[in-house]
Amino acid sequence: MILDNENGLLLIRNDQLGERIWRSDECYKLIFSPFGRGSYQTNHGDISIDKGEFLIFNPYEDHKQLRATKEKFLVEIKPSLLQEAADRLGIRAASPEFTLLSYKHPQISQWMIFVRDFLSLNEGAGSVANQFFLDNSLTQLSIMMLQYGAGSHQIDFPSISSKAIINDVTNALKESYSEDWTLDEMAQVARLNKYQFAHLFKEELGLSPYSWLQLYRLLRSQYSLLHSNDPILSIALNQGFKSVSSYNQLFKKMYRKTPTEFRRIHGFNK
Repeated sequence: MILDNENGLLLIRNDQLGERIWRSDECYKLIFSPFGRGSYQTNHGDISIDKGEFLIFNPYEDHKQLRATKEKFLVEIKPSLLQEAADRLGIRAASPEFTLLSYKHPQISQWMIFVRDFLSLNEGAGSVANQFFLDNSLTQLSIMMLQYGAGSHQIDFPSISSKAIINDVTNALKESYSEDWTLDEMAQVARLNKYQFAHLFKEELGLSPYSWLQLYRLLRSQYSLLHSNDPILSIALNQGFKSVSSYNQLFKKMYRKTPTEFRRIHGFNK
């Protein structure tokens, strides 16, 4: 099934779950995995997306789908619609850029599952009803991407309502994110052994505890990066990174560019 309009499209299909050609689309592309693991090839390495996770490709991001489990489900959003949503939400970011990262967010998951089920049940219904549904859905998703997608417009990790013990840990990490944290210390906050804790954290958020903490540090660094002329080294160390090289490596993994390049493109002092 493919529904499209001038602002984007929605695709659900059970065939052609691996692609032979590379794609570089002019739109934002949100991919959701409802049944199991999928994998994508990029110029910077392969990316996996597990059941219940989502991944956003930015416009003109080269990628190729290697496989999907049972179903391919994606939504494309034209940059003009996303920018309109950002403007109306008061987000001062021209051409928001999302991290190349798959993770879980309950609101995104619930929305995607609802849309998928609605369209599956109404596949044979009149095209007018489905088209009207798509028109409104693309606007809704644009808002949710900006609120819950980690990217250049964020200075905090998108809020997530999770199990109480996971919330306790993420709140503790936020309060002292620049300090060294061990897995044992995180597990103590959750009142679990470290193996139970690591499994539950990954199951809930789609990220390991340490990956979440590093991403949080990166997002927190973006305000200083974009609104000040502070040296990259001092920004990295102030946010809890052990070295500027580890900060640069994570930045390139998430955004495919260095902090200096990111500052030049998105900074307000340019």
